[in-house]
Amino acid sequence: MIRVLIADDHNVFVEGIESLISGSLDIEVTERCYTVQSVMERLSQTAIDVVLLDISFPYIEDGLGLCEYIVRTYPETKVVALTMHDDASLIKRVVKKGAKGYLLKNTTKTELLQAIQAVHHEKQYFNESITQILLNDSPKTRRSTAGIGAKPHLSPRESEVLTRIAQGLTTQQMATQLFVSAKAIEFHRSSLLMKFGVPNTALLIKTAMEMQMID
Repeated sequence: MIRVLIADDHNVFVEGIESLISGSLDIEVTERCYTVQSVMERLSQTAIDVVLLDISFPYIEDGLGLCEYIVRTYPETKVVALTMHDDASLIKRVVKKGAKGYLLKNTTKTELLQAIQAVHHEKQYFNESITQILLNDSPKTRRSTAGIGAKPHLSPRESEVLTRIAQGLTTQQMATQLFVSAKAIEFHRSSLLMKFGVPNTALLIKTAMEMQMID
C-alpha cells in the first residue's frame, strides 16, 4: 500500500483529493497537513511514501523550501507538486528542488493515481499539459521565436490575468473571477512583468498593447 500525505492549506481541496484516492486498491491517504510545521512533524513520526504538495504552501518560497527539506531529510519519500501554477520557470525550480512529479489542481483522477504510482516506483511524472509548457519554454523554442519585439510566451492563466489587468480589475476582483487566491494573482502579475521585461503595470499594459496581445 502506497502511503500518501496531502499538504495543502485548503481543507476543501484536501478532502477533494482524498475522495479521488479513496477508491484505490494500492494507495491510501494516511496524513492530511495544513501547515508546514505539521508536515515536518508527521514525517518525523510516520513513514510516508508520497507527499502531494501545494507549492503555494502558504507561499511559493515556503513550498519550495519544504520540498527541498523533504527530499533531503527523507530520501525515500517522493514529492509530487499539486498546484495551480502553470509557469515553466516555477516547474523547473520545483524539479530542481527534487520533486518527482508536477500536476495542476485541475488534474484528473487517472492522472493523479498514475503520478503517485510512477514516483513511488522511482519514475518522474508530468502530464501532457505540463510537458507542453516545458517544451514551449525550451531553449530551441525560445530561439525560434526570439527577436526584436518578439512576443513572450504566456501560459493560459497568465493571458487571463493580463486581460483583466488591462481591464483595470483589482487583485481581489481577478482572484474572485478566476477562482484562485490573491497570492496566485500576484504571482502571475510578477511573472508577466518579468516576461515582458517591464518594471510596473502601466508599462506592462502599454507593451502588451503595442504587441497586440490585448486590445
